[in-house]
Amino acid sequence: MKVHSLRYEQDIRIVEAYRKLALNLEYANVDGNIKTVMVTSSMKDEGKTTTISNIACVMSELNKKILLIDLDLRKPSIHKHFGLTNGYGLTDLLLNKSDYKNYIHNIQPGLDVLTSGRVPSNSTEVINSRAIKDLIKELAVSYDYVFFDTPPVALVSDPVNIAVYSDAVILTIAYSEVDKEIIKKSIDILKQVNANIIGTVFNKVPVNKRDKHYYYY
Repeated sequence: MKVHSLRYEQDIRIVEAYRKLALNLEYANVDGNIKTVMVTSSMKDEGKTTTISNIACVMSELNKKILLIDLDLRKPSIHKHFGLTNGYGLTDLLLNKSDYKNYIHNIQPGLDVLTSGRVPSNSTEVINSRAIKDLIKELAVSYDYVFFDTPPVALVSDPVNIAVYSDAVILTIAYSEVDKEIIKKSIDILKQVNANIIGTVFNKVPVNKRDKHYYYY
């Protein structure tokens, strides 16, 4: 399968795992009430950005129109995964109040990316603003799914605020890297705002463990 500049692993099991994850998302959305999907993790370096980027690519190849937005306004990295400039993006769009299409990067048929833009000093205020909520409502009309990459839940409050206006949440968990209590705390934090956690992605499974755990979601 073609994936744009994502350093996609050649192991067919990994490719099939992402395809299965995309299919599971479709099943979770059988009633058609999920448009915005947030992918996060408990701590940094658990692979959430790679996960959401690959899910977005796979979903676009299922003939879905996808928009991937970098809502990690503290440490954005979506632009790095796709080899894009981050000289302009979401924050610039909100500031200039212009046509969002001028800020969109088309990656491949069915997949658009909106990078974070300049990192603001007041990311929490931007995340909670009426302007960003109105923008997301507008964008959701034009796409089948809008995906959000967010900061880790256990480190900052931004993802909790984003969860409030996300239809669904997927939690990425790095194998054997994060304490179970931290994961439980992250889930509890999300549940406090009634986040719709539709599943978890068990990531970074060692090679000798893959056969046993690879399709665990």
